[in-house]
Amino acid sequence: MLQIGINGRSLFRQLTGVQHYAREVTRALCALAPEEINFTVFSGREGRGMEPGLPLAASPVPAGGPLRGMVWEQTVLRRMAAKAGVDVLFSPANLAPLYPPASSVVTIHDLSFLLFPEYFSRSFGLYYRNIIPRIVEQATAVITDSESSKQDLVDHLGVSPAKVTAIHLGVAPYFRKRIKKADLEAVRQRHGLPPKFFLSVSSLEPRKNLGKLVQAYGLLPNEIKGEFKLVLVGAGNRLFADPGLSGELMRLPAGSVITPGYIPEADLPAVYRLSTALVFPSFYEGFGLPVLEAMAASTPVITSRCSSLPEVAGPAAALIDPESAEEIAAAMELLALDSGTRNLLIERGKKRASGFTWEKTAKETLEVLKTAAS
Repeated sequence: MLQIGINGRSLFRQLTGVQHYAREVTRALCALAPEEINFTVFSGREGRGMEPGLPLAASPVPAGGPLRGMVWEQTVLRRMAAKAGVDVLFSPANLAPLYPPASSVVTIHDLSFLLFPEYFSRSFGLYYRNIIPRIVEQATAVITDSESSKQDLVDHLGVSPAKVTAIHLGVAPYFRKRIKKADLEAVRQRHGLPPKFFLSVSSLEPRKNLGKLVQAYGLLPNEIKGEFKLVLVGAGNRLFADPGLSGELMRLPAGSVITPGYIPEADLPAVYRLSTALVFPSFYEGFGLPVLEAMAASTPVITSRCSSLPEVAGPAAALIDPESAEEIAAAMELLALDSGTRNLLIERGKKRASGFTWEKTAKETLEVLKTAAS
């Protein structure tokens, strides 16, 4: 029987894009349950009882926290995987043991730490720029989220194209479900959301380009700004800083931009559904999961025509130059005023998102793991 181990260090942390992927692909892989394969998900002490449906092996040592997690990954995880006799170890969140006890497959989501070093703290950027090339070098195979990210790995790390497989992410089914009006209103009240608003869902790091988004919102006609607010949803991170964002916020009247912070996963589909449009003008993404989540939730999308985003959005989004506040504002004004365009993007988006499932992601990932193990 083939023994597949999964590095679960990132599964039990606050959900950002990478952690969301790690959890969903792990769940979907284990749900496939082929008879000839045995999965073991390795975690720190904090994983106990958190995912009762997973074949979890939790160490007595915690894996939470940056430094403690690194030590756990490079020492405890190696020993656990070796003792379990895994044939291949899958690490879904960028980091993996430098000296794995078996074949190693790692998902490298993007190279933002290398292409945009100014957006990261010195220590964080230095660590990633040092360890990621070494992890990629020792890996039997590398998975990444898009053809765009695959090309980045080839161009900037010199990885052989044959070693890298681009596998698109999926969208959880609950984003597609209908939501009762009462439940929508409950979410609106719970998070202090206005009647009409443009939505951003992202971390608050500078490459997400929120400063330019706020600037674009400020360019909208006064009657539109009076009717539509701007809501910035996402967890802050002390490793990142965007001095341009605070400056742009100060130029707008109080109450124009609402920042509810991190919103629980269970409420996100309703937040998407309540919004007029998702505006996602990121400079660089390995995939850009909020684009697909919004489409699945029947929300029109405005996003950038760079990195992986056109690959993900296809013809189902309004594509803009993320450097141009005027272009972002024009797309926002169009979707605020033109219901025909909004409805067209909604229908295209639902059709586009229907082709992206975590089961499909898991099946393609499993093929890479089986090949690496052999």
